[in-house]
This record gives sequence, C-alpha cells and structure tokens, in this order.
Amino acid sequence: MNTAFPFEFPAQLNRIQENLRSQEDKLRVVASLYADSFMAGGVVHVYANGHSRISVEEMVIRMGALTGFHPLLSNGLVTFTDVVGPNGIRVNQAIEKVEGLAAKIFDEIDVAPGEPLLVVTATGTTPAAVDAALEFQKRFPSNPLIALACAKQSREAAPKHSSGKNLWHVIEAAENGIFLDNGMPYGDLSVYIEGLTGKCQVCPLSSIGALSVVQSLNELTLRELDRRGVAHPVLRNMHIAQTEDNYDTWLRDQRRRYAKAMSRD
Repeated sequence: MNTAFPFEFPAQLNRIQENLRSQEDKLRVVASLYADSFMAGGVVHVYANGHSRISVEEMVIRMGALTGFHPLLSNGLVTFTDVVGPNGIRVNQAIEKVEGLAAKIFDEIDVAPGEPLLVVTATGTTPAAVDAALEFQKRFPSNPLIALACAKQSREAAPKHSSGKNLWHVIEAAENGIFLDNGMPYGDLSVYIEGLTGKCQVCPLSSIGALSVVQSLNELTLRELDRRGVAHPVLRNMHIAQTEDNYDTWLRDQRRRYAKAMSRD
C-alpha cells in the first residue's frame, strides 16, 4: 500500500450519509407529495441546469426508476460537455444568467393542481434555477415547490438574480416550499491539497449528495405507495433478466403521464 501521501476523499462520503439521516423527516414528506401526484395520474416536474442535469437523468430513465418524473431540461442550459466552441461553457454560462427563460419553459407544459416542481442546482444561487422557482411560485402558488441544493451557500451567498433572492429565499417565501440540502460544503470542493506544485481543492460533493437524495426519495416514495396499497411501474434490471415488467409496460405509463403534462385540454 502506498502511504507516501494521504487519501482523504472516502471520508467525505460520511458527510453525505449524515446529511441524509438528518433530513429523514423532510424526505418522507417529499416522498408523500410525490406519491400523491403519482396516484392522481400526474407527474413530478423536475428542473435543472448545468451539471445538475445528471440528477434529473437519474430520476427519469434509470434501472429502478419510477414512472412520473417529468424532465424540464433545456439543451442550452444543460449541455456543457462540449467545453469549448459554439456550445462551450462560456456560452452556456451566459445563458444561465438570462432571466425569463423559465417562463418560456412553463409555457410549454400544463401543470395540474398539486403537482410538485423539484429544482436541482448545486449552489442554490444560479440565476436560471432561481428564475424557474420564482416562475413556478408565481403561476402555481399552492403547488409544492421543492429545492435540492446547498442550504448554506444558498442562504449566505450574495444573490445573482435581479430579484435579490437565492433559491433558499424563494423556498422560504413559498406557500408550500421544502428545501433539501445536498450536503456539499460551501464552495462544493471537499478535499484540500497542498503539495510541492501548489495548493488547490478538488472532489466536489454536490452531485454525489444530490444523487443520494434522489435515490433516497425513490426508495421512500415507492415504500409510501406500497403502504397505500398502490402498485407503481418501476423500470426493472434487464441486465440481469428481471422481466416481471418490460420496457413497453413502463414506457406506456410514462407516455400517458407525459401526455397529460404536455396538454390537459
């Protein structure tokens, strides 16, 4: 075993576990809200920008995924992987600062009474995420509005949105708002390295924390539905030949729910 220098990152995962346990009561409340919407034949709308898109993908199409999570992902806000060029990071970050885009997104969908919106962003300060939460609150003030971000940074950092609010403040003012902490430290990076070549921080925790919250909610929501005696489609593990359900069954339920989300006329 190489002991020439430390290896600290695995210990950071304890922080994520402790964060989940500390929020169990809130997670159960959110799971109950999800279950209410699914039982009504509706969806949970899920918005993200930037790297937070992976949390939405984890909900929407993944082994073990429940039907009913409706993604609100706009390519200009989430496709950062080109890094440079016409779809590069500087272009995408400029789009994240454009206010009013959330209104255009919500013009494209129909939200039923009681359907929640989950807004996922690492810091809770990104203008696009704040814009989405504000627009949803304005249009559907009684619907549950849930944020998944860093509580400390969203509460304490200087706002970037013209409203003077971060996501924390929007949730505080919402009629039915819940803030879930992703467990990351302020600034996200969890390991500090000081060596011969300089100093830097590495190992962001926001994605690991957010995905852990997402999967916790998957478990708790399915358990809540089962407690109510409601069977709900789950995408089985086809890689190990779990064929109790098939893709067609799962997709048919997803298609029915999405159709309502796109047009309730």
